[in-house]
Amino acid sequence: MVKVSTSLLNLDKEDYIHWFYNIETAKTDYFHIDVMDGKFVPNNTEKKMKEYSNALSHITNLGLDVHLMVENVEEFIDEYIELEPQIISFHIEAVKDKERVLNIIEDLKRNNIKVRNCYKSRY
Repeated sequence: MVKVSTSLLNLDKEDYIHWFYNIETAKTDYFHIDVMDGKFVPNNTEKKMKEYSNALSHITNLGLDVHLMVENVEEFIDEYIELEPQIISFHIEAVKDKERVLNIIEDLKRNNIKVRNCYKSRY
């Protein structure tokens, strides 16, 4: 079965609630949240993605698919876990210690969160 995760990265901020509705009625499975810190990757979307995520938590039952492109993975997991995402993905090279990577994955799975393949950044 194919699941669709629709990225909100380039939505126009002025009309994002309208877009959320349209995306949901188009039957997407997840809202994809691209969190960038401006350090791990050049762009910074922290504020915008947090605003979108908070808005979605009040208006939809669809799942969040949070993609962390950040240096401090654990800090951002702590920030987003309260929104009960269904999926969190992060870049393995952002976590320097192999044991920490495994611990993060285990912790997420204990919270019933799917972990996407941790992959190398193209930046």
